[in-house]
Amino acid sequence: MSASSKGNGRITRLTGTGCLVVFGLFWSALTLVADAAIGWNVLRQLHALTFSTTIGTVTLSQVKKVDDEDGATYRPQIAYSYSVDGREYASDRYRYGEWSAAKARADEIVASHPVQSRITVYYRASNPSDAVLRAGLEGMDLFLGMFMLPFNAVMAAFWAAGGGAAFRMLVPSPTGGAKVREDGYCVRVDLSSTSPVVSGAAISCALAFVMTFIIGFGFGGSPPRFVMLVVWAVILAGGTWGYLYHRAKSARGDFDLMLDTLSQSITLPPTLGRTLVVKVPASKITSVVVEEVAKRGSKGTEYQVYAPTVVFTDEDGSIRRERLVEWPDAKQAETLAGWLGHRIGIRST
Repeated sequence: MSASSKGNGRITRLTGTGCLVVFGLFWSALTLVADAAIGWNVLRQLHALTFSTTIGTVTLSQVKKVDDEDGATYRPQIAYSYSVDGREYASDRYRYGEWSAAKARADEIVASHPVQSRITVYYRASNPSDAVLRAGLEGMDLFLGMFMLPFNAVMAAFWAAGGGAAFRMLVPSPTGGAKVREDGYCVRVDLSSTSPVVSGAAISCALAFVMTFIIGFGFGGSPPRFVMLVVWAVILAGGTWGYLYHRAKSARGDFDLMLDTLSQSITLPPTLGRTLVVKVPASKITSVVVEEVAKRGSKGTEYQVYAPTVVFTDEDGSIRRERLVEWPDAKQAETLAGWLGHRIGIRST
């Protein structure tokens, strides 16, 4: 590869990295704003459990239709009066952070609060005018947390990728970041592209994404609390299973590249399309190179990954190439290729 080609490739990678950083910051800002809004209402609802209570009277109970560019939604409008220490107060706050909901849910709330009915009012002792009819968490709070879970996971992935890249720059790894375990005469290199935590989080996020549509269409974003508790149990159980399954595979060495110093051979794990392990005598290996592989994203955009690749002579005399792992960082891949080539005593390029 010519110097100009390398320079152009470096510029392209830097441009791509810069775009990812900007997008990651933009995504994080929007996600954190939404998290803060939802979290603030959740905290206020939980704090309302500590409020004093009194008996009030419903003075208005109706469903308010809200028209916007996304169509019509509905909101229960409940007004009520109550007295504290002989002083009269009035409020129309049903709960903190009450959002528009499906008509069926709004109708249900209004039907359960008819005009002139007696109700329990939760009010702040230090400011009795601050009152709500519902305290504590409801299905809507749990639904919004589920809705935001994939967005927070993507944000965490951006942070983890940026933190990992910064750590590798400050504390270079001789293997490019791959974990190495020495076991007597065997050296194991973990080539897993993810960790058990990431696998578990991915399953939980996938379940949350699917359940958001199911619950949203079924209950209009205001599901019963019991339903959401069951849904969250499924999401957490799925994530736990994914974590334990990946951890068990890692413990078995399913993702490990093994260097056997006694037999002078390496064993490639069944990853990247390999269905079986591949054992290669070190004497048959001609080089360890880094291949640039073009990939396509979900929207058809093309991006590059870099694969440390073992080149060796097969039993029939043909040249065979087996990729070890695919990483987005070229330097990381070159470091692993160089380390492996040095360990087995052949050149790497």
